[in-house]
Amino acid sequence: MPNKPEPRSTLLDLSFTPSLEQVSTVRRFLEEFCQPVLNDPDMVCRMAIATHELLENASKYSVEGAAPSRLQVSIHRNGHGKELSIRVSNVPAPEHVGDLKATVAGVTEPEDAAQAYQLHMVAAAIRGEGSGLGLARIRAEAEMSLALTMNEPYACVEAVATFGDGGES
Repeated sequence: MPNKPEPRSTLLDLSFTPSLEQVSTVRRFLEEFCQPVLNDPDMVCRMAIATHELLENASKYSVEGAAPSRLQVSIHRNGHGKELSIRVSNVPAPEHVGDLKATVAGVTEPEDAAQAYQLHMVAAAIRGEGSGLGLARIRAEAEMSLALTMNEPYACVEAVATFGDGGES
């Protein structure tokens, strides 16, 4: 059937205990794991940025001893090429939920991703911790859209990018 989207193909589904010490290790593993499938060095770099920032946030802001966090990476073809999705779900500490919602809204609402990034850099200088720069970086540098889904007690942040020409890789 023409124009029928292919089902989402999960490349990786990983449950983990959030740990800042493991963020770079998991990012490097994912780069190596996905490179042959993505077959696009720029997309691998963008995926690495998003993965690093999402895992770092999960490690910093999860409730200690709560259920494991989850990293899911999937890819599928759409009418514009391929779509890469990186989802990180965790149980955030209650005191960080409001900031997470506000940060995602602040990063996703402006039409201009670079402008949102610059605004977050200014705010970070004033605020310090919890600056939102990682999420702004995903949108501006990795050129990925962001979405937040709350399913209490879980929060899921998803970064999505479309790439390729729609032809066979």
